[in-house]
Amino acid sequence: MGSRVNTVLTIPEPGKTVLVEKPYPNIKAGYVVIKTEIAPICLEGTRIWAEHDFEFHDDPEHLGHEGVGTVVEVVDGSNFSVGDRVIVFQGDHCGQCHACNNGLSPTYCDANDPDVVGPENAAMHGIERRNESASGGFAMATHRIAPEANLYKIPDELPFRYAAAANCSFGVGFSNQENMNVKAGDTALVGGIGFIAMGHVISALYRNAKVIALIRNPYRRQLLTDMGVVHFVNPDDPDWLAQVRALTYRGQGVDHAIDSSGVPYYQERLIDATRKYGNINFSGHTPGARLELHPLKHVIDPAHTLWGQHDVRARDRERLIRALCDPEVQRMVDVMVTHEFPMSRASEAFELQVSKQCGKIYLWTQQ
Repeated sequence: MGSRVNTVLTIPEPGKTVLVEKPYPNIKAGYVVIKTEIAPICLEGTRIWAEHDFEFHDDPEHLGHEGVGTVVEVVDGSNFSVGDRVIVFQGDHCGQCHACNNGLSPTYCDANDPDVVGPENAAMHGIERRNESASGGFAMATHRIAPEANLYKIPDELPFRYAAAANCSFGVGFSNQENMNVKAGDTALVGGIGFIAMGHVISALYRNAKVIALIRNPYRRQLLTDMGVVHFVNPDDPDWLAQVRALTYRGQGVDHAIDSSGVPYYQERLIDATRKYGNINFSGHTPGARLELHPLKHVIDPAHTLWGQHDVRARDRERLIRALCDPEVQRMVDVMVTHEFPMSRASEAFELQVSKQCGKIYLWTQQ
């Protein structure tokens, strides 16, 4: 791992990872080079390592979007300095679209939309093309390129370990719940318990909401218990809905139902458990899964509001980082992050993710 090369994680075929040396990143105005410290695993294990199933923004040699690290190169006039520790929020930033002008999630920036700019110019691939760089757009590498607008300086008192939860775990849960106005005394039902759901659980507990977990996985049930969740319902029980309603105000149903599975099994139950005028949030997706939604039955008659959002709105970043500085949030993040691996052992990390006997998994990219 020489100083002027970029070591990149690749998945050339299912079940196999290879570290490849590529040219060191090149940057233009508005971007910085970051020495990545932690690249948390999102769906790279279940979707790519296991199935070789790709979305428009990734391929066997371009992996990962979450991350934290240290700025190591800037251009003249940059708002950042070498040595700044930063969170990278995914994708690029055009500065002119609806999402950019309204402080929304950068995922929805036109620069990240393949229907607007084309798949080859969108998101992290677009970052490399706009910088005329042979590497650096992606997180699972020793170095990456990021637009300054999608960086947040990490406070000195916040370790990388907790800052790394600002993306697809606690960050997603926190920003979605800002959107939904989850508050103290509300009841939140969370189903499909993986790392996104765990982020929602941490956010709801931080807000002093009552959390009910719709869960079948014993390992992850114990994680939620360790976080402080006390209400659990097995969705296979014949009376699961009665159990949920018994935990809500006057038995009327939950205020907020949150799906992180992306599968109809949980989505249908979460919709059924939501009170009139309640919120239903979709924070997970499973390739190929389809929910049969009837507007009259599921939306109009119960007056439900449907929500869904990737990533973190720019307007939520300060409150998110302030929450991550809270000792109780950090304690729950410690529970959620069950395993950490050097990037050189990524196959072990991905295999563990597929087993579902884990919470959030971190890759340390310099190891």
